[in-house]
Amino acid sequence: MSEHARIEELPQVGMAFMDDDHEEAMGLLARVVETLEASRDGHAEPEGLRRDLRNFIEHSRAHFRREEVIMKAVHFPPFHIHKNEHDQRLEELVTYVDDLDAGVIGLEDLKDQFLNEFLPWYQSHCETMDQATARYVEKQAAAGPTKA
Repeated sequence: MSEHARIEELPQVGMAFMDDDHEEAMGLLARVVETLEASRDGHAEPEGLRRDLRNFIEHSRAHFRREEVIMKAVHFPPFHIHKNEHDQRLEELVTYVDDLDAGVIGLEDLKDQFLNEFLPWYQSHCETMDQATARYVEKQAAAGPTKA
């Protein structure tokens, strides 16, 4: 299976904004990986790599924030666990760029981290935490407003 095919695999969670955000995120991730693959020798940094990384980070930051707002609104019980995953991964993404800027990480290592660490986490997070969040929000909506 090609790396690009692995990037396209992502389950729908059943909430339009989350599914739309996930689809956009996977497109941005695919672009980062394609950009990294443009430099197979690992020496010359492909044009647009940092822009693509920053676009993905900003998209992720906004997406995570949208999820966190809705989780708070419905008093999602494992909110802090879910948010902690978001915070950890955002920090990791920023560290990738910082390490690239500092020359601490090479392009092959960055590609490996995206494909073998970040992407599997993202897919698992969507299949577990985001699915659970979407089901809980749907259940809360079906139950109607609660009395305080």
